Amino acid sequence: MTSVISWSASSCQGCIKCLKACPVEAISIVKRKVQIDEDKCIHCDICMRTCPSHVLRVNGSHISDTLCKHEYNVVLIPTSILSEMKSFTEFQQVCLAIKKLGFDEVAEYSDIEGYLYHQALVDSSKQEGVWLTSFCPTINQLIEKHYPTLFDQILPYEYPVEVAAKLIRKRYSDKDIGIYSLCECVGKMLLAKKPFGNDESNIDYALSISHVFPKINHLKNEDTLDIDMNKYGVKSVVSQTYSDHHKSLVKIDGLDQAKHFLNLLEFDNLENVDLGALYACYEGCIGGYYLWSNPYDGGYRLENMMDNYQQDIVHLNKEDYLLDRELVLKDQKSMKERIAWVKRINAILDTLPQFDCGACGFANCRSLAENVEKGLVSVDTCRVRKGGQS
Repeated sequence: MTSVISWSASSCQGCIKCLKACPVEAISIVKRKVQIDEDKCIHCDICMRTCPSHVLRVNGSHISDTLCKHEYNVVLIPTSILSEMKSFTEFQQVCLAIKKLGFDEVAEYSDIEGYLYHQALVDSSKQEGVWLTSFCPTINQLIEKHYPTLFDQILPYEYPVEVAAKLIRKRYSDKDIGIYSLCECVGKMLLAKKPFGNDESNIDYALSISHVFPKINHLKNEDTLDIDMNKYGVKSVVSQTYSDHHKSLVKIDGLDQAKHFLNLLEFDNLENVDLGALYACYEGCIGGYYLWSNPYDGGYRLENMMDNYQQDIVHLNKEDYLLDRELVLKDQKSMKERIAWVKRINAILDTLPQFDCGACGFANCRSLAENVEKGLVSVDTCRVRKGGQS
């Protein structure tokens, strides 16, 4: 599979910071080329944040090439964009500037987020065990690829932006419509058809906020667009405001904390918890990679405007947001085969120094051993081992 995150060799320093930073060991450097294993990658953008040379990137759609293809164009704006605004009036000014990029309509979906926020609290209290709610594609990929035993504990909800796109497509069923998602993170970019090939999505194109922000800033003036937000939807995108004092709810932000929580849950070491709300970014969606200021000030700004959010929660039918998900495991080894595989890995690992230095181009010695077992590299790829034998 072609990597979603592309690498440019032109200015790569070979510093291995991306390799060491990856939380799921999806990056390796073979023959001085950065390679990303899509079977492990959760598209968390940590490698992109870490790279000092900015040679790791994700390419989105270009509106100059796509707006002309449709009769009517709608752009969906993320609720988290509020965290970048000094006032609600500025938010409305920015929304009008976004429309001036060439869109026929600017739509938000905080009312859908608000509905699903409340629905998660209701549904988790009705069912036994610990349930997980996450509208973060990165978190859901983390669970699917690295904690598959917990997959069935994710509340089966569609992403709010996808629900919004579906409802818009129904509303304009008589038009040739193009639906764009303005994204604050890499994970949300992947939900679109183009350029990411998600053909089942109702979203046609993905755009990063940072890519279009210079144009938006240039078009912004004192004029405003009449657009409102729902306060519960706004609360749901920030970890600190996602709360209900009458529920056994925990909020987890950041991948390190998410992995720690999932480890506890996987081994049944959690008590008095009904629902876990997980975010890949610190402070929630307002910590997205494509937002330009820090999430701590952003959270203050977002809460400071709370009195301005007057929109009612939308009512959704179950068919609008419920999913019938199925986990497809690529590794179909039997338990006997897995035990034999682990033994082979451990035998190779015993021949390595286990310094986990990364000089071989893999995150640690176990990762190198796994690739040696697959026949992709030689055990002499280990520079420490090779040097000790010379």
